[in-house]
Amino acid sequence: MMLQSAGVTVNFPAATRLSEADARIVYARREPATVAQLMSQHLDLARPGSDAEALRLLRQAFPGAPLAARVEAMKSRAR
Repeated sequence: MMLQSAGVTVNFPAATRLSEADARIVYARREPATVAQLMSQHLDLARPGSDAEALRLLRQAFPGAPLAARVEAMKSRAR
């Protein structure tokens, strides 16, 4: 379950008209610090019972984030 939605930016070239079939959505990448903060907030809200559950929740909510980032979010939350 995703507890916080991420903002999405859609960029289309201004000079080019695209049909629906040709349109491609470009998602803005977030700064690593922002993603870590979102992960930490997600864990605070979800309150996982174990490290394994926390990693599973983060993997589901942030599938594009590397394992190292998910572990770092867990580690910073434990401090």
